[in-house]
Amino acid sequence: MAVFPSTEDIASGVQYAGYYWRLVSDRKNLIMGIGLVVAGIFVFLVGSFAVHMIESPEFDDLGRSLYSGVPRGWLPATIAQSIALGGVVVAMAGATLGWIYDRPMTWARAMLGAILFTSLMFVIFAVIPNQFLTLVQSDLEWTPQKIFITIPPILVLGNDVSISYAALKDMISAGFTSTMLIAIPVFMWWWQGRDERAAAPKPTPVSNYGRPMKVDS
Repeated sequence: MAVFPSTEDIASGVQYAGYYWRLVSDRKNLIMGIGLVVAGIFVFLVGSFAVHMIESPEFDDLGRSLYSGVPRGWLPATIAQSIALGGVVVAMAGATLGWIYDRPMTWARAMLGAILFTSLMFVIFAVIPNQFLTLVQSDLEWTPQKIFITIPPILVLGNDVSISYAALKDMISAGFTSTMLIAIPVFMWWWQGRDERAAAPKPTPVSNYGRPMKVDS
């Protein structure tokens, strides 16, 4: 005689299957996170060494050539700095994926998340603006004496009004910071509500006659 599993056995099996797939998902995220951390650190080291070579003088104190095959200038240095900074962001994303994302929140994970978030805000609001201002002030020489644009007198009641590169520098820096101050809270609000949006019932399609239509799953 066939023996059918009880409701408790079925519930226990479903719970075990869910727990098993959760372990598989956590392990997959952990492996991917570790890989991203390692790759990010490697990219950061390569970019940092490239910055060191690019910004080094062409000759040392004894007149010997230093890194003769490495191009110099602000453009290669900026590209290398961007690569190094991208490596840092990739490593932070890997740490988030491997140890925080889609895992039960604990005090340790909350502390790690706070450290990563604070570090990311430091990169966005400190490192990037500082590097931009250093570039335009030193290498590009965006000074108040250099005029970016002169407004036609007919538009300003016959006055002589011009915008310098120094003012353009400040507008770009302030615009970037203001945009991030708005975009980050909006993204955080959207991210916090992702589970509610996923759990919300989908609207039932309606036919041309106003009756609900049956959708095959």
